[in-house]
Amino acid sequence: MKIRNKNIIIKFLIVFLIVLIIFFLLKIKIVKEIVEILVISFILSYTLRPLYKYICKKININKRVIAAVLVISIPSIIILLISFMIPSLFSEELNMEGIVEIGGKIEQWLFKNVDSKNFSFINDMWIQVSNKLNNIIINLSQSLLNGLIGFIENILSLAVIPVVTYYFLADSALISNKFYLLFPINKRAFLKKMFEHIDKILGKFILSQLFLCLIVGVLSFIVLIVLRVEYPLWLSLVNAIANIVPYFGPIFGAVPAVLVALLASPSKALYTAFFLLLIQQIEGNLLAPYITASSVRIHPLVIILLLLIGEKLGGFAGMILAIPIGVTIKVIYEDINYYIF
Repeated sequence: MKIRNKNIIIKFLIVFLIVLIIFFLLKIKIVKEIVEILVISFILSYTLRPLYKYICKKININKRVIAAVLVISIPSIIILLISFMIPSLFSEELNMEGIVEIGGKIEQWLFKNVDSKNFSFINDMWIQVSNKLNNIIINLSQSLLNGLIGFIENILSLAVIPVVTYYFLADSALISNKFYLLFPINKRAFLKKMFEHIDKILGKFILSQLFLCLIVGVLSFIVLIVLRVEYPLWLSLVNAIANIVPYFGPIFGAVPAVLVALLASPSKALYTAFFLLLIQQIEGNLLAPYITASSVRIHPLVIILLLLIGEKLGGFAGMILAIPIGVTIKVIYEDINYYIF
């Protein structure tokens, strides 16, 4: 018994020492950059993995060729979309001056349509909101500028990401087998079952979320075009991306479209809010349960807590990653209980 306790303590100390070494290594710039490249490449390869596995089953072609085509085609499609959307940005005149003008128009609308008794309170509230929006816009502009500068400075490092992604994708089975060799023989079967379970659940979750975002984006675009709301492309894109985040995302995604519609008329804003809400209800109550099925079974309260933690740790990106990480932890916990205890 004493020997067993001693072994447990030694293992704990080894793990603690490894974590401590990794923590200090991440303080070194070159190590941090390499780790970032590996993490980004792994996330990209894992996102492509369900599609990769599906194509491998359907088409009898060398798996390395499929991996190469996917890694090349996905960035190409993204670049084409960006090149299509940037001219749209300028043609729709969605710039800083336009945003400031929107704020002024909303203030004028409040002055004309709100009772003078309540105007002072609402105007004060609007000033606070507009100040926060201005701060967000300034920070966003600065972030975009810093991101562009960072992209130019790290162009060589970023060029490595598709290559690493390709090897993660094409050699995933080989990497997995090498990974299992790090563990004792009697633990490998359990670990393989657990990681296969995680892979199955996360694969379904990622594909379903991407598909649902596409549906929400397309339907939002159609609604905004039919209602003749300005900036339909960008507003529908914002709504689609925001939809990735459960509960809070659909609300945040719809607000910009409703505000822009409000500039034209209150009735247009009402119609916009109604149809966007209808899209969210169809997605949340009809499509999502059918498409995601039982891939994610987490209590809503736990999801909200995960989102709050994710937002504090990593902002919007943290909120996006919070659910997959939560699902992974849940699967690990369930499998340990089932197979070990």
